[in-house]
Amino acid sequence: MGQFARYWRSLFRIFTGAGAMVLMLTVFASAQERMGGTYYGLDEAQGLTIQLQDSGSGATGRISAADGSGQAINGTRQGGSIVTDLIFRGKRGSAKIIPKGLGLGITWTPQDGSGDVVFAFLRQGLELPAPPPGYAPEPYPGISVEPHTFLASYEFWSPNAVARIYDSIEEQYRAIIRLFPVVHTDVIWKLCQSSPHPRELGEALRGEGVTCAQVDNALKDAQRTGAFNGFKRQVHAERADAMKAVECARGIHQPNICLEAARRTQQAAMALQTVKTVLRGL
Repeated sequence: MGQFARYWRSLFRIFTGAGAMVLMLTVFASAQERMGGTYYGLDEAQGLTIQLQDSGSGATGRISAADGSGQAINGTRQGGSIVTDLIFRGKRGSAKIIPKGLGLGITWTPQDGSGDVVFAFLRQGLELPAPPPGYAPEPYPGISVEPHTFLASYEFWSPNAVARIYDSIEEQYRAIIRLFPVVHTDVIWKLCQSSPHPRELGEALRGEGVTCAQVDNALKDAQRTGAFNGFKRQVHAERADAMKAVECARGIHQPNICLEAARRTQQAAMALQTVKTVLRGL
């Protein structure tokens, strides 16, 4: 899991600052979002497991290490977070637990002022995909990205980076992405998590019959029921066609390859499926 966790870490990058607190909830996230469930640590938190029971006003549970040792969680709700005392590395401190996309972001603040430690945890049952061919690391601001590279990589980027690059993609390529409803749903989910929202979010939502809150709620519900893995498998299957269509529009492939890509794109367009119907099918 260590190899895949390095790629999933970018999903949480927006939630952390250099030695700083986990950032505030994304704009659409409910202040009372329930966090009950089991979560597995990524990167520096590998080997740790969190089990939470969310009562609405707080949460109880346990954080455990791979050797079975651990400690109880008895937290209170503060806005969109659960705050609990926690001993870590032999020091007492306070942990702030915040729902983040595919799991939890946790910031532990030691009482001795030695500096915050930030962890990412993934919800139990969610599959960790390998980065696809054509994947590129999250670009620095000001770096341009080809539209097919965006499609291969956006899942592994922070929402703000996805929004920044999506805004920079030419409209003809955004229009192709909109023809593939499952991929479009996944892209919109990332766009909705960005702050501020990208200029083109309104165009992405237009005609889809959904709001950002509805997209977020549906996909988070799908994580709890197990439907999310199926959704992501659909994304990956459809993305291959979307990438081929964009690459053909860029003149990358020979005409015989692009004839098949055009056929698949036409099928996607004629299906008349929207983000709303994709979410209904979860």
